[in-house]
Amino acid sequence: MITWIHAGPSVAAAFLGSLVECVEAATIVLAVGTVRGWRSALAGALAGVAVLAGLVGLLGPALSTIPVSLLQVVIGVLLLLFGLSWLRKAVMRAGGVMPLRDEQRAFASTTATLRIPTATTSRRWD
Repeated sequence: MITWIHAGPSVAAAFLGSLVECVEAATIVLAVGTVRGWRSALAGALAGVAVLAGLVGLLGPALSTIPVSLLQVVIGVLLLLFGLSWLRKAVMRAGGVMPLRDEQRAFASTTATLRIPTATTSRRWD
């Protein structure tokens, strides 16, 4: 039997990691709702939650058939690849090879893109 002394740090880390992603998703919904409209932003958020619940319901039990050691190796390799990619970008930006990310310009272009009414969105909820 696993005690909370052994499982507690892992559970807390997973919860805090999920909480960070939840705050990020809420920030995106708030930003799109402010710029584009609340109806479509909330509908998109609800659709995302429904898809996530469906995937967890369908694929969650299938995880028990995969050996834990194989799952650990695959996840470890993916984390290593993502981490090395982010490290490479950080080193290139610090060395001046790649320009620093301009958040104000990215925000302005995304906001401008969201504000443009297109033929497909003007007939829908927006």
